[in-house]
Amino acid sequence: MSLTKLSVSLLIFSLIMISCSAQQALITEKPYSQASVVVHLKNGERKEGIVLKRVGNDLVYIDAKSHKKEKIDYAQIRKLTKADVVYDFEANPIPNYVIKEEKGKGNTLLYGSGGLVLGAAVGTGVSVAIISAKSGDVEPFVSLSPIILGAICGAWYFGMLGSDYDYEDAVFKVRKKRAEASKGKRDREIELEKAKLEEQKKKKEELLKKIDKKKKK
Repeated sequence: MSLTKLSVSLLIFSLIMISCSAQQALITEKPYSQASVVVHLKNGERKEGIVLKRVGNDLVYIDAKSHKKEKIDYAQIRKLTKADVVYDFEANPIPNYVIKEEKGKGNTLLYGSGGLVLGAAVGTGVSVAIISAKSGDVEPFVSLSPIILGAICGAWYFGMLGSDYDYEDAVFKVRKKRAEASKGKRDREIELEKAKLEEQKKKKEELLKKIDKKKKK
């Protein structure tokens, strides 16, 4: 196999592998956890929320209206589609600007750098093939252009894939922060209720003591 064919094969294989790992396909019969979905029922109704998991013949999810864990029998489901919004763990929508504020660039830079190197390698293979095919001297621009073009295309494509990963990471961070905030709020509410009950208990004890004193008189 020539250097050109090897380089192109390497690029195609890498694109296929990374594309498959970067995009999670939403399969109705087996949806992935934390997918924001629209549930299309056979009776024409639609429900939205975030998927937890499939248990037997039931789809377990958090409903966007009730914000509670609910189950739907798969016998009632026609199909699942991706929702237009991203839901947190309580099925509240997350505005896109919130996700963008949390989004980093670590994977974008990492994948972009890898794509730059890989694209340049493919371009080098093409350049070698061009030079080998020419009987005379080849202008520097002609020999370098495939390398430059390959590097740019590789950096852009792989950088976009890295950006998708950064987006997913940002979504998870927002969900986690919201979940922690909700837990903190619930804990405070529980403590407040405990304090109220304790106060009521003290008042009741004081009232009983007063009643006892009156009885003794």
